[in-house]
Amino acid sequence: MNIYKNNLYKLLYIVVIGFGVGYLPCSGTIATIIGSVIWYYIISISNFTILELIVITILSTLFCHIINNYSNIKDHYSIVLDEFIGTGIVILLLPSKSFIEMLLGILLFRTLDIIKPWPISCLNNIGNGFGIMADDILAALITVSIILLLKNFI
Repeated sequence: MNIYKNNLYKLLYIVVIGFGVGYLPCSGTIATIIGSVIWYYIISISNFTILELIVITILSTLFCHIINNYSNIKDHYSIVLDEFIGTGIVILLLPSKSFIEMLLGILLFRTLDIIKPWPISCLNNIGNGFGIMADDILAALITVSIILLLKNFI
């Protein structure tokens, strides 16, 4: 049982650090770029739905929570699964998915994720799996909201 628990932890850890991306310089930005390509590909070749993204987000939150509890690290810089999910939210919810719209979305998402303005900064301090994911989810939702507002006023 203990071996199973360690192997499960190792597998979850590999997923949470983005298969090693989390240990690269500028890991969050690299994860966002890689995630953008992966999500665009997934969404363009399938009928991927918001419900599926919600399920993946819940599982990712659980993975981050397990790693956070098992390793006793609070939102370690190597954890990039949250950037991957945030990027997926942005790409899935953008209406036209044009190159310019997606580029603006990814740049705005990454900027919000780095500077963490209020209320994003409040969620960053929660410290469990939900806290790891919540600030990126909110940054993604704010990003999409800003782009939709800009589209309506331009």
